[in-house]
Amino acid sequence: MSRRQKQIITLFVFSIAAAIIAIAHGVIFDLNLSEIKRLTIWGIALTALVIFPTILFLEWLFDWNNNAQLEELEKRIKKLEEK
Repeated sequence: MSRRQKQIITLFVFSIAAAIIAIAHGVIFDLNLSEIKRLTIWGIALTALVIFPTILFLEWLFDWNNNAQLEELEKRIKKLEEK
């Protein structure tokens, strides 16, 4: 399994946990007991489907700088190998 696949699986598992926490947060802190019905497999799945793409977008957004630095380092390494 590649590093990217492991990362996506980890982010997906995290989004499921975050969905459960988000639903529980809505129930506990808002004291809205009608939201407890969202704490089902379907409710967790729907909430995770909202959270998962958001996490992927944030990971992609913050990875821009890392990719740029990695490309720069690769160019420097190629120049050193040519010498």
